[in-house]
Amino acid sequence: MSLNETVAGAVKKKDELLTHDFLRFATRATLAGVYLTVATAFAAVVGQGVNTALGNTALGAVFFALFFGLGLFAIVILNAELATGDMMFMSYGAVQKKIGWGKGIWLLVVTTFFNLIGAALIAALLGYSAKFNDFDSSHLIATLSEGKLDKGPWQAFLEGMGANFVVNMGIVGALFAKDLVSKFFVIVPFIAIFVGLGLEHIIANFSLFTLTFFNAGFDPALMPDNFTVGAVGLNWLMVWLGNFVGGGLLIGGVYAYLNMSKNEVYRD
Repeated sequence: MSLNETVAGAVKKKDELLTHDFLRFATRATLAGVYLTVATAFAAVVGQGVNTALGNTALGAVFFALFFGLGLFAIVILNAELATGDMMFMSYGAVQKKIGWGKGIWLLVVTTFFNLIGAALIAALLGYSAKFNDFDSSHLIATLSEGKLDKGPWQAFLEGMGANFVVNMGIVGALFAKDLVSKFFVIVPFIAIFVGLGLEHIIANFSLFTLTFFNAGFDPALMPDNFTVGAVGLNWLMVWLGNFVGGGLLIGGVYAYLNMSKNEVYRD
């Protein structure tokens, strides 16, 4: 199938499920938050282990980046609904008039909300895990969260653009991949790029911040100093907007435009 046919089918399926079976759509979106947060926690445990063994914070972050992409791979192969991927699908569909912009944005809002619910649910569970018994503000999860909250709103916006541009490079690439092994080797390295560069992804930030909150056991002394409701909320808003521009308009919108050519010689 061509990219046009694949995306058109995906947009129709997502729209139908949201409209006629809201609970199942919400469940798929919740699962995406769970999958990404489980992978985030695992990548953080690996990175923290490297830091503990070698005393090298920079190297721990590298291992975190290498393993983080397992979450998106799980979301793709298990057919869960991730807001940042849906930004590409909805923008593509809206530009090609497969769905209205209003309906597309509503779908993204719903998906984002339930991604957060999924992230919070599994983060609350992992807060009781023995792997995080030694959690404090020096833990890799906390230091990564602190670094994200140190960024100003416009930096978060711009880095959000970059992150979801790269994420959806991987998703578009995965649409062309014919089997699970190919999808793995398309997705995981692409995701390592944005994580290794420290760029901003809204669902990844849901995962990091909820893990920080629940692993600290609601104790502000164990959280970064800049971990406040206002700082977290502003980060999420600006990153969401940046993700929409980068992954939605600049990947979804641009590829929709490229594949509207009357010349069929060069269509994806």
